[in-house]
Amino acid sequence: IMITTTKTAIAAEEHAYESDSYVVDYLRDTPDFFSRNPELLLELEVPHQHRGAVSLVERRLSIQREQFNSLQDQVAEIVDVAHQNDHLSELLHDYSVGLISAGSIAEVFTFTRTILQKRLRCDLSSAVILKNDAIELCLDGVSDYVTLVDSELCNSMSDLHSRRSVYCGYPISNRVEQFFPEHSENIKSIAIIQLANTASVQSITESEKFRSVSTYGYLALASDNKERFAPHMGTEFLSRFGALLSARLAVFY
Repeated sequence: IMITTTKTAIAAEEHAYESDSYVVDYLRDTPDFFSRNPELLLELEVPHQHRGAVSLVERRLSIQREQFNSLQDQVAEIVDVAHQNDHLSELLHDYSVGLISAGSIAEVFTFTRTILQKRLRCDLSSAVILKNDAIELCLDGVSDYVTLVDSELCNSMSDLHSRRSVYCGYPISNRVEQFFPEHSENIKSIAIIQLANTASVQSITESEKFRSVSTYGYLALASDNKERFAPHMGTEFLSRFGALLSARLAVFY
């Protein structure tokens, strides 16, 4: 008896599906059906998840309203992204002009820090730069957030940049201590930008060439917000920012 009942239920379900398909096909092939039978639009009721049964016209208007709201949200998101990109493009332009106008390497780093604080709202920044006679002379006693290091320390951080010039992620204790020894406990995310010769910028996706480039140092940005420099964030803007600073430093190496 149970088997017979099950077969009957399956047959009924299949019949209902075939009937539904027939109705759907008919309505699609007969677009003027409701024009010839307008009273049905008010008589038919369609189940609604939150409001019970509603008329077909009202249900259609509801669906269209939901689609319109969804499109509005998408357009607003696109416009917001466009505004952000425009802002970042303008910032890179202003940074380029400022770097060209800087009369000394001390002014380069002073201007860089100003841009980071006022335009990017990043108060925690620090740089380690490969020392040489010219750099030591120009930076002596001028910038408090630039540390001069030897080539051994520069090379010790190459593992962060085997594939790209910017590392974004959560704090690694020894890296944080190197850049921000006084703020290590509050830092939740960090970005480390490699400063290197022009070849490293051009071959940013060619890992073999990238490993052999000459590195001048690193610029680090930090935040107490875990998502500010999260691992999943895009790094194109920071990469271009670092490329501009690298190009300005190249004359000293």
